[in-house]
Amino acid sequence: MKNKSLIPQIRFKGYEDVWQQAKVREVFTLGNGYTPSKANPAFWTNGTIPWFRMEDIRENGRVLSDSIQHVTPEAVKSSGLFPAGSLIVSTTATIGEHALLIADSLANQRFTVFQTVNRWSWLKAKYLLYRFYGLGDWCRKNVNAGGLAAVSIADLQKYDIGFPSSDKERDSIADYFGNIEQLIAEAEREVSRLEKMKQASLQKMFPRPGVSAPEIRFDGYTEPWVERKISDCASFSRGQGYTKNNLRESSTPIFLYGRLYTKYSTYVDSVDTYSFVAPYSVISKGNEVVMPSSGETAEDIAVASAILAKGIILSGGLNIIILNNDIDQIFLALSLTFSHAHHELAKKAQGKSVVHIYNQDIADLTISCPPMLDEQKAIGEYFRDLDSLLSAKRQKLVKLRNIKQACLDKMFVNTSDL
Repeated sequence: MKNKSLIPQIRFKGYEDVWQQAKVREVFTLGNGYTPSKANPAFWTNGTIPWFRMEDIRENGRVLSDSIQHVTPEAVKSSGLFPAGSLIVSTTATIGEHALLIADSLANQRFTVFQTVNRWSWLKAKYLLYRFYGLGDWCRKNVNAGGLAAVSIADLQKYDIGFPSSDKERDSIADYFGNIEQLIAEAEREVSRLEKMKQASLQKMFPRPGVSAPEIRFDGYTEPWVERKISDCASFSRGQGYTKNNLRESSTPIFLYGRLYTKYSTYVDSVDTYSFVAPYSVISKGNEVVMPSSGETAEDIAVASAILAKGIILSGGLNIIILNNDIDQIFLALSLTFSHAHHELAKKAQGKSVVHIYNQDIADLTISCPPMLDEQKAIGEYFRDLDSLLSAKRQKLVKLRNIKQACLDKMFVNTSDL
């Protein structure tokens, strides 16, 4: 009868054999990283040998070929360098992080170094890189009880390493995770590119203080921007307090403080739906901008969202800006959140442990805006489209990371218990 504990939950087709297990002490020789004396310049000046720290994993991921800091050959102990193909696992302080070294190198004392012994060299480092996610989880659960948080080498040596009987299955697993990580890296680069694009656009599509036009404009717009006091183009209200007993599910959109500001969105299309709120607050017409009236920091509460759907605006924690027809709501939300006006509004925040911004503070604020409503709308739509694309890319990245984590949980055998 097959030992079900040695069969992963998810496998590639054609593989049915029970996996094998071996103790860490059978597969690896273990050693400790170290830090050459900083007091000796000969160990560090013009160093060429990679010396890895946690910062290297944070900056460059889990496959490391070069390091941020380097040491000289004089700094290397008689035991020599850690050979390429070794894995390092952080076993003190930050516990359980790991990486594959693909260059002869050293690491600091946070790391335990795993070098495969000759008869296990067929158990490829690329497979072990992903198998060690399970080892990292185990390390975090088996930290010593007192003193500096650490996992002992004696305990690590008892840990079971599971692996397929077939080298083809092993390599297929490694290739699969390699492909997922490549997709994740591509998605991360795309999110980063769009975030930088948005930041650059905000800087160039809103004028600097004292300048009458932004650096970049849409074709056909040349008139200087004008200064407008918000009280001249809006009226104001406040959200109404409520309790859960006041709410009942229905198709009526209700705009609540927590939902609006979970992700600090510039605009809101969909919200929770409730009805029979007593008392009603502002009945939205879809032309409001809302802003928190209190919070922990001024920078956080000087953030605006444009409401693009009709409904009921609740919560005493919201300032409500009801716009006239001659200013675009997304443009105003962007102005209040990202332009020079944001910093001016944040200065008006009052309080110590909790800070407040009042409607009068918003009303007294002056913003710079295009004289033509069409240009305001064009700017608003540009950022709305950019945010929609960015949101889709972030969701894709989250999905890929979730797929990777689910596969790490189900495509390996992890049965070790001390």
